Amino acid sequence: MKSIKRKKYLVSKPVQFRYMGIVAVPLLVLLSGLYYLIYYSVFNEMLIPEAIAVTLLPAMKKVNMVVAISGPILIFAILKLALIHSNRIIGPIPRLEKELDKAIAGDYTIRVKARDKDELSSFINKINLLLEKIQERDEPGRSIRAN
Repeated sequence: MKSIKRKKYLVSKPVQFRYMGIVAVPLLVLLSGLYYLIYYSVFNEMLIPEAIAVTLLPAMKKVNMVVAISGPILIFAILKLALIHSNRIIGPIPRLEKELDKAIAGDYTIRVKARDKDELSSFINKINLLLEKIQERDEPGRSIRAN
């Protein structure tokens, strides 16, 4: 089967943004909470002698710098992965609707295309099988078109 390339990742913005929010927001809250626990509990909650605090402060400043630089990169990577995964779930739906509109109009020769990594590919294959059965029933003299 010929591979179908993605042309765009945002096909249903409201649904995909909702999905990305469900994935990214809890993860960011978790990471922020862990950072807060590690950083502020060390300095505010523990009674650290001043000699240790003087040594620990520069190290914590370096940790802050690493978090400040890597945080936005990590957030971007998480959102990019969530967008790609949401497209694997939601991406086939507009194609499916368009092809099913043709089938409703009476064209049972159409077949819905699915990418290998689409989450709905087994569902799309069953729709294609259904369309073949309908075409076979309506046109018994003709052979079924192969995928």
